Amino acid sequence: MRIFEATVTSVTTLSATLKRIRFALDGFESTGVGDEYIRLFFPHTADRRNISLPTAEGDSWRFNEGQPEAPMRTYTIRDAGQGWIDIDFVIHEGGIAAEWARSAAAGDRLGLNSPTGLYERPEGCTEQVLLCDLTGLPAAARLLETTPDTVRTRLVVEIPDQDSRITLPTGTHIKTDWLIAGNGIAPSLLPEAARTITDGLSQGQRPYMWVAGQSAALRQIRKLLRRELKWSARDYKIIGYWIPNAETWREKYEALDPAIKEDLMKLWDRFDDVEEATDVYEAKLEHLGL
Repeated sequence: MRIFEATVTSVTTLSATLKRIRFALDGFESTGVGDEYIRLFFPHTADRRNISLPTAEGDSWRFNEGQPEAPMRTYTIRDAGQGWIDIDFVIHEGGIAAEWARSAAAGDRLGLNSPTGLYERPEGCTEQVLLCDLTGLPAAARLLETTPDTVRTRLVVEIPDQDSRITLPTGTHIKTDWLIAGNGIAPSLLPEAARTITDGLSQGQRPYMWVAGQSAALRQIRKLLRRELKWSARDYKIIGYWIPNAETWREKYEALDPAIKEDLMKLWDRFDDVEEATDVYEAKLEHLGL
């Protein structure tokens, strides 16, 4: 892993709720995977050019003793080229990242780490379903751009209002549906959309399903695919991008008994199968009201 310093070079408004920010940086190498993500390290003071960068340590990082810890959030990369990356920020009330992006201007600085991709359509699979809310839209758009025309794609995007629509790639191999729901304004309809799509599959039909959005809603989709339909882990990727009232959630998590938090972390070492570990982890979070 490497840690990079990135400087804002341009800011573009895409919709009422999405803002694209381009950063200049040196030595960054994209994985090329459409949903690759990074950790962003934000300024820890009002000075938007003063960032406290951690030190890379193996596959992780650390802040030195006495060094200010920069607020950190996870984001996907919308596009990348030689010496630059684009990140699309959801603009909403509250939240460190959204407030930073709302006022972003050329010359502002952030830190970030090396990217990791999650999307992994099985070799030979010629059909996929992409389900996401507004937070997953940038990654879904990039997946549309990077998926070959030989793969049929069904995209369902949940947005808060019509003003949040953006222009997406089109073609005879792409079908896109927009839903006005979820995103903190109403219950998510993505679980219902996933069930409708899977109910409509013919016998033996198995598209690759990629899902990104609000964590609790996605738990329902994971239960549908893994428990009810018995899909293999290779047939889907489900990524929780956000939690309602995230700051309150973090406070509640941090207030847990240290032994409980340690047990949650050790789950990932107790299981060889990541999906089995996720089953137990999510069940424990639900039991704890998280």
